[in-house]
Amino acid sequence: MNLRRRAGGFTLIEMIVTVTLVGILLTIAVPSFWKLILNQGIKTASYDIFAAMEYARSEAIKTNGPVSIRAGASTDGAWTTGWRVVNASSTVLRSWSAASNLSITETANSGATVITFGPDGRVTSPAASPRIQLDPAATESGVSTRCVGVDLIGRPITRMGACS
Repeated sequence: MNLRRRAGGFTLIEMIVTVTLVGILLTIAVPSFWKLILNQGIKTASYDIFAAMEYARSEAIKTNGPVSIRAGASTDGAWTTGWRVVNASSTVLRSWSAASNLSITETANSGATVITFGPDGRVTSPAASPRIQLDPAATESGVSTRCVGVDLIGRPITRMGACS
């Protein structure tokens, strides 16, 4: 009768082969995953701006007074730092911050930083219907640009592609 038992587990060779295969698979998958993360970040930010526009428009109609979206999450600044919805007395109703890897610009009015909705729900300022374009901060192939704008009757719209 043989009393020797074989120890369970993996051999060093099996472990090295497994770690090498995992490394190769990660090398292939990570670049595609990074593009997915960038695309989702742009999509999320565009929907956040869309929601801010919807909220500002509905508040303007509800309060029968002007409500604005201002660039800058806490103070006036650039769209890339965030945005906030303020009423006629400059009270901040809501604010959003933007992801750091995005470029956000207003393209229809030479970089306007304030969008104001009047009591009828239409944009009163700036003069042309605003269009905000969202891009990755660094040029990246395979990452989609998005555009958030306002139609002629004041409804926010969002679509894929550059603002035209």
